[in-house]
Amino acid sequence: MPERTLISWTILMSGYAKHGPSTEALALFKEMLSTGDNHKTRLRPDSYVYAVVLRSCGEMRELGFGKGVHGQVLKKGEAFLDGFLENSLVNMYSSCGQLEDAVLIFDGIEKPGLVAWSSMLSAYVKNGFEKEGLSVFFDMVSKGIKLDAFVFSMVIKVCSNLEELNLGIQVHGLMVKKGFGKGSCLFLDNSLMDFYAKCKDLKGLRKVFDQLHEKDLVSWNTLIMGYVHNFYYFEALRNFRVLMHDICYCDDFTITSILKAISSLHDMGYGRQVHGYIVRTGLASNSYVMCSLLDMYIECIEHESWEQWEKVPLKVYAGLERGEANECIIIASMLKWCSLLSNLDAGKVFHSLANKLAVDSDPYVISALIDMYSKCGVPEAALRVFERVENPGTVTWSALISGLSWNGWFVEALTCFNKMQLNGIEANEFTLTSVILACVALGDLRKGRELHCKILKTCYESNVSIVNMLINLYSELSDHQQALKLCSLVSDAEISWNLLIQASLKANDYEMIHKLLGRIQSCFGYLEPISVCDIFRSCSSPVLLNMGMQAQAYMTKRGLLSHPTSGNGLIQMYSGCGQIAEADLVFESMPEKSSPCWTSIISAKVEHGHPSEALTLFNKMRRRNKLVDSSTLKSILKACSQMGRVDEARSLLMSMEVVYGVKPSEEHYSCVIEAFTRAGMLEELENFINEVVVDKNDTKIWNTLLSSARVIGNMDMAKFALEKLLEIDPNDCFANLMLGKVLVMFGKWKDASKMKTLGPNSSCIEVQNKIFEFVSDQKPSEEVLHKLGEIEREMEELGYVEDRNHLLHDAEEEEYDGASLGHTEMKAIAFGLLSLPHRTPVRVIKSVRMCGTCHHACKFMSTFVDRELVVKDNCTFHHFRDGKCSCRDSW
Repeated sequence: MPERTLISWTILMSGYAKHGPSTEALALFKEMLSTGDNHKTRLRPDSYVYAVVLRSCGEMRELGFGKGVHGQVLKKGEAFLDGFLENSLVNMYSSCGQLEDAVLIFDGIEKPGLVAWSSMLSAYVKNGFEKEGLSVFFDMVSKGIKLDAFVFSMVIKVCSNLEELNLGIQVHGLMVKKGFGKGSCLFLDNSLMDFYAKCKDLKGLRKVFDQLHEKDLVSWNTLIMGYVHNFYYFEALRNFRVLMHDICYCDDFTITSILKAISSLHDMGYGRQVHGYIVRTGLASNSYVMCSLLDMYIECIEHESWEQWEKVPLKVYAGLERGEANECIIIASMLKWCSLLSNLDAGKVFHSLANKLAVDSDPYVISALIDMYSKCGVPEAALRVFERVENPGTVTWSALISGLSWNGWFVEALTCFNKMQLNGIEANEFTLTSVILACVALGDLRKGRELHCKILKTCYESNVSIVNMLINLYSELSDHQQALKLCSLVSDAEISWNLLIQASLKANDYEMIHKLLGRIQSCFGYLEPISVCDIFRSCSSPVLLNMGMQAQAYMTKRGLLSHPTSGNGLIQMYSGCGQIAEADLVFESMPEKSSPCWTSIISAKVEHGHPSEALTLFNKMRRRNKLVDSSTLKSILKACSQMGRVDEARSLLMSMEVVYGVKPSEEHYSCVIEAFTRAGMLEELENFINEVVVDKNDTKIWNTLLSSARVIGNMDMAKFALEKLLEIDPNDCFANLMLGKVLVMFGKWKDASKMKTLGPNSSCIEVQNKIFEFVSDQKPSEEVLHKLGEIEREMEELGYVEDRNHLLHDAEEEEYDGASLGHTEMKAIAFGLLSLPHRTPVRVIKSVRMCGTCHHACKFMSTFVDRELVVKDNCTFHHFRDGKCSCRDSW
């Protein structure tokens, strides 16, 4: 141009300022100022030129140049400073991070308009002061400033960042009121969709999308990314299919989102289809798409058995176009692939490649190297990689601590964590979970509590992964009450219910398990089969039968009983409640019977006095090639003992290690001792103990001998067993009391007076979902006493004669003067007869062995009370029907 006017310069500078590069705009401004031979011919910038230059300064963060321009503007006087220039100054200072200067400029504007307010709102939001930005928006509304799409988009973005759903909904309402709703502005509707997605309101997201008159690819991408962000991966895939059907194309943003959904679902088949689309449409040249594809294959290989696809990541890697921007990501992904396959040789190749490409100092590559060497079982190499890092950050420290824990170097992991803290490096979620794992492995509750305090200080107390790891820590280290307190920190849907149930079961806190089940029902919490089994086991008591049946109904409704482990728990529950018929029915109806299920039903048959059925089941179990374990053999030896099959029991004991690979334990020896004793083969018993039993200082051996002596009424044998028990533990109160009674029988009154006594015992019964306890040293209600008297009178009328020939069976009970129905189980039975409907079985659980007198009385009562009486003492179940007991008077 022969002559360049101010307008020509301005148009060119404005073009560079708008489309870039901004450096050209600043260069043109300097050149323009230097044109002209003298003062008269030199061009003088107007306010618009200065505004364009200030915009370029903001884009480039050129604060110094911007201040220089500001100084030139001030020299020209206040009259020169118009609204457009003021807005540009606000924008320049805010873009350069000088928020205070931007506020000063804004406060100096006499009557700020929409542009000035918008610039101030944008200034706060860009600098991370979202709440202050909202205050600016509220001022705009209160002052009646006309709002445009830009203002609404900024405010919606603030609500997204702060996850202020309620406020965002109100802003949405205001938008509709101002005429910006229901598809009138596609840009704004896409912002609204993003807001609802980030606030986890998928109904709102879908509603906005469905109301759009026109949907561009950004709209579809926002919808799909919203579902992926909120873990609705199937919904994301469904909408992706609709997109491909309606529009027939997508871009790299769509593909990267859908590959993340596929990775999370581990759907290798669908991933391969997307891979085909990437190749056909030429997206294979996009490095970000290919990196996502690489991650997809690696994730699917990690979580599923895809042996035929293990080499695919290597092929994808070979086809990638290299570039400095994504080389670090690619190397890190391939190192992860090496760690998944434990392929140390390939890992070393990529380590060498990282050195060659000079990306071995990248934090993510370093972390991937440490992880690879750790997963390949070479923690020493991981340490060497770490030691070469000059200033390791959080990610690098986390990788090392996690790797050390992975290899069982728990002490070293804690040492590294301490060093990390001393160096002032903040721990992240992955660091803390690895350190908690180390504390659990070492059983270090004190260190775990110290770490818990650290977590509270660093504001990670509501992180789901960390809270669940803390629950695991306290559960494993016997502080389940503290584990339960942590549940309030996260929502019910995110709690690891399985850990809490296991912790409560470990602490024998069955009441807490039942409370947890109520919370699980309300939130539809996830339960593993082993936890279902644990819930049933917590109901394995005659007084908890109703609770167990309610649990069964809930598990059936949710379809959680199909797994053999769940069925095994149900068998144990019914057996523990004295319902052997129901346990049998559960076992027979199971489509798949695992080895533990066979063991449980065999044990139930033995415990409830059906030894022949137990032996029949054992033979069936062997024919089906089910695994026979220590518990199975213990039950079979017990069945042989009950049936008097001494030779069979001894033969099984001698052959079990050879035939079943199970080494005999004290429990197995005890069962054979019981068989000898019940058969009266005392000489053979003595030889067996001397020649076969390995550990003669085990109390179980002598307790079994004592129990058998009580069954056959052999005082000499009982005295011998008790003396052995007191040799092992002189403070055994039961043995002291029992020996005292035996000494009285032998006339040794002086020695008997030195023996210790036991405390009170109790019996419990459940009526209308409430448990009632009767304690030996407490007087029952008048109604119960009246019922006991009524029963005693009826028994006398029917010819009942009390049998007191049960000294050894009565050892645990207190002496009772008066009526013969004075013990706790009789009080509980009387209460049950008063409270339960006619013909409903009375189920009682007793804390000590049932005495012979009460046992005899219950057998007689069962002939006229027109219902089954069930008593579970600390030895066995007693099912009283028609004058007989399931224990066959041997307990």
